[in-house]
Amino acid sequence: MAAASPSSTRLPAKPEAPAADGQGNVYDNLEDKSEVLRIDARTKTITATWPAGCDSPSGLAMDASGHRLFPACDGNKMSVIDANTGKLLASPSIGDGPDAAGFSAAHDLAFTTTSDGFLSVIDASAPNYPTIESLPTQRGARTMAYDPTTDRIYTVTAEFGPRPAPTADNPRPHPPVLPGTFRVIVIGR
Repeated sequence: MAAASPSSTRLPAKPEAPAADGQGNVYDNLEDKSEVLRIDARTKTITATWPAGCDSPSGLAMDASGHRLFPACDGNKMSVIDANTGKLLASPSIGDGPDAAGFSAAHDLAFTTTSDGFLSVIDASAPNYPTIESLPTQRGARTMAYDPTTDRIYTVTAEFGPRPAPTADNPRPHPPVLPGTFRVIVIGR
């Protein structure tokens, strides 16, 4: 007897970073539509679609116990969204060019790393969600992971050469990484 193949949910646009609430819901940004989806993991159906509250959301963090989503977006904004209703709660400022986001339940902080070389830290315990720190990292350090056990953020970058000229096949070329310059940046309290 052959095993059944798992079913899947087709997303209506370009998904970015998923986050799960531990209660059977998965949330995901649709970068090209500036929306956030809620997906029922059991039935594999989209149960809600909400405006992201900012443009081109990439990174997405979640405060599962507080039912809040934190999409990191272009335009130097992070949204704070109620994960039950989709209501926009705030739009704190962040650096430019985010890719990832994280949330520390222990410290009630949301954060994102950005390509302009900053870690933006949002106080999620304050009602207006202020940006409380813009810690310099290094240009290009926008991909990150957060380890709540060690309370450390890990981000990576390198030094880059000149950006190639755009072509019809590659209208937005990335600059090449210079050999021997890759580094991991570890950020702690």
